[in-house]
Amino acid sequence: MHNQKKQQGFTLIELVVVIVILGILAATAAPKFIDLTSDANKSVLEAMGGTILSGAKLAYAKSIIQGGQSQELANIDIDNDGNNDVEVKYGYPSGDRTKGIANVIALDKDWAYGDRFNGGAFVVSHSSLAGFGGITNNNIPITRTSCYLTYTPPTAAGLLPTVTYSTNGC
Repeated sequence: MHNQKKQQGFTLIELVVVIVILGILAATAAPKFIDLTSDANKSVLEAMGGTILSGAKLAYAKSIIQGGQSQELANIDIDNDGNNDVEVKYGYPSGDRTKGIANVIALDKDWAYGDRFNGGAFVVSHSSLAGFGGITNNNIPITRTSCYLTYTPPTAAGLLPTVTYSTNGC
């Protein structure tokens, strides 16, 4: 009988091959993981856009009940407390940062928002991108992020509000 020596570990060549394979896998997988922040920012922004449109549709239903859906500019009472809560344009919330869509949805410190100078559109970005949270009196700090959404109320009766996305900086 031959005295056979049992192998106690991996050879140097086996270890080098494993390290090379892991390096190749890491090099091909790393770009996918690096871009996840951008994808996450876009997804969060799109979710907020859906929330805004849902809130606008609920406000429109309330406008129909209160008879404001065909008026260019009106105010509606959302919570039936006798106070006009939301400014609406043709039944949908206006883009005004203090009287319009911001009064329909809950925007906390995680969001930065404002309106165009004439209140014709409402812009929103995540506070981590804008560098602040809450309301601002203009849209420049928000649009500077290049990762924001814009809510635009309808311009005539029978039209729908729109949400557009700028995602170059996400």
